[in-house]
Amino acid sequence: MRRIPVLAVLGLLAGPVSAAPDQVFATPSGPFIDLAPPAGSGPVRLAVGQVVRIGRLEGETVIDTTAYVQQPTPEAMESLVRRLAATGARLVPLTDPSSQRTWIAADRVVLVRGSETRHAAGARAAIVLTGLRNTRDVAVRETVEEVMAALAR
Repeated sequence: MRRIPVLAVLGLLAGPVSAAPDQVFATPSGPFIDLAPPAGSGPVRLAVGQVVRIGRLEGETVIDTTAYVQQPTPEAMESLVRRLAATGARLVPLTDPSSQRTWIAADRVVLVRGSETRHAAGARAAIVLTGLRNTRDVAVRETVEEVMAALAR
């Protein structure tokens, strides 16, 4: 049996080295929107299709993305949600255990299950989403059935 060096096989799979950058890297799907940057930061543009969740943290609106990055913005959450929805993002409003509004991207939901004991008091369902940075799921006050109904709307 003839052995083929691994690097040669990888080179064949990767394609030509001289490929243009736009051929090597996938481009984000969909439009970008401008975000109000946090104090002292420069311009921020967000790929709408990469949003996982929008919530509040320490007085700011925070956006979780599929790249496991949380992007803060001083923009009001409701205003941001309206702008994202206007571009076609399907965001579902739910309530976190502290009774604050949180929005999840319907197309990033992996599964919905009952809340576990590790969740904050008042949580009744947990939603596993792709791209969360510091946790694997989001606890909400709604029941599994209520979450499923909200996703179906």
